[in-house]
Amino acid sequence: MLVEEIRKLVSEGRTATITARGNSMNPFLVDRRDTITLGGFHDEEIRRGCVALVRDLSGDYLIHRVIRRKGDIITLKGDGNSKKVETAKVGDVIAIMTGMERKGRTYTTDDLAWKIYSGLWMFLSPIRRLPLGLWRRFFLKR
Repeated sequence: MLVEEIRKLVSEGRTATITARGNSMNPFLVDRRDTITLGGFHDEEIRRGCVALVRDLSGDYLIHRVIRRKGDIITLKGDGNSKKVETAKVGDVIAIMTGMERKGRTYTTDDLAWKIYSGLWMFLSPIRRLPLGLWRRFFLKR
């Protein structure tokens, strides 16, 4: 299984690169176009704004952004979701996103541009529905 291979690579101190699948992380990660680099982490890195590969409490694997951490419990939300959230335990985090590639250009999660866009997108969460609607209407291919 792909997730187990990622878990193995990360435990060995290596990274794994996968192609984004699905629309739940639009507009930051576009289905079948962008690639995601996943790597290891320290407990303190699992915080608000971090994008993580987790197995949520319902048993599903997903890559979403952490929107809240309270002790050992994290709440996640896809950037392309306006309301739906998932919950997981910190111990169920498999890897965190350390970078991505879009149209031949590589970004790391330490890049200032990534931090600004991510922070702005999280700030817009209460009204995210409007920019998501515009994104889907004008930028996603039908």
